Amino acid sequence: MGISIYAADRTLEDNISYMKEMKQAGCTEIFTSLHMPEDDVNFLKLRLLDIAGAAKELGMELVADISGKALKEISFPFLMESGITGLRMDFGFSASEIAAWSHQMKIALNASTLTPEFLAALQAQHILLENVEAWHNYYPRPETGLDKETFIAKNQWLQAKGITTMAFIPGDGLKRKPLFESLPTLEKHRKQSSFLAYLEMQKDCAVDKIFVGDLTLSECSKRQFQCFTEGIIPLRVAKELPYALWDRVHRNRLDAARDVIRSETARTDENRFVMTRSIVPLQTNERPTGTITVDNYLYGRYEHELQITLTDLPAHKGVNVIGHVVEEDIPLLDYVKIGGSRFSFTTVS
Repeated sequence: MGISIYAADRTLEDNISYMKEMKQAGCTEIFTSLHMPEDDVNFLKLRLLDIAGAAKELGMELVADISGKALKEISFPFLMESGITGLRMDFGFSASEIAAWSHQMKIALNASTLTPEFLAALQAQHILLENVEAWHNYYPRPETGLDKETFIAKNQWLQAKGITTMAFIPGDGLKRKPLFESLPTLEKHRKQSSFLAYLEMQKDCAVDKIFVGDLTLSECSKRQFQCFTEGIIPLRVAKELPYALWDRVHRNRLDAARDVIRSETARTDENRFVMTRSIVPLQTNERPTGTITVDNYLYGRYEHELQITLTDLPAHKGVNVIGHVVEEDIPLLDYVKIGGSRFSFTTVS
């Protein structure tokens, strides 16, 4: 995963602190923009030098988005000397210019507007394809983000050509000016959690690189991403009853059920030791999708079994309701329900 840094939106100290924090979380690339009409060019140039220097110290790549007009004001020699490692050439460049610069640094093309005809023109100009990637835009204005199906088709075509693909997910911390409506590539992600958008991009969308478009991630999202680096999908829940296994890592059974996620570890002898020997019936309510349950002693040998419902289920006298996955995280169950998936719970107030 990569992050976005915008020189004029936060102090230099805040930006560098965020870079260090996300480097520790595993991020290795930074995106920044050099053609924002509301930002002063001279200020951007000075800040670019500071950010590029910090990125070099941290061992992070820095790719700058630039237009033909902005390049005339900033100059290519300055960019080469600044310490950036790549340019995203958005608009205002000829095929011959792009091809020539691909022999000097990494070039990111606009994935959404790249056509077979223009790719052929680039190849005719001897573009160095191993230095070329295809990066989608983010879309600040609501209702202007991309459709998922068209997006996947374009990414599959690009990957078939041997070109790395990249897209943005929204951040759920500080939002970016001027609209503060988040910065996703896909419109469906605009109001979704950053972690959910990331999982969908990674698993379903033929995307090689995923960057956070907005200024920061929330602390909750950072914890979710940290869990995921360990192979665990964390689910935020509204906890209703105390239960000994909330803070443990669970795994869905390999023989995954249709209607529920079943923790294969909750009924083991090791876990029984830390739990009450007998679970009495309590809150044996209806179980809408996302309900977390534990079986009580009325279910016999299934006592202590922990489940998450994947569909609406009726009340059962042998099943206690102990919590619910928050509404925003219910789509994550599509990834947890795969047999063998590891998951955990994170409580919210």
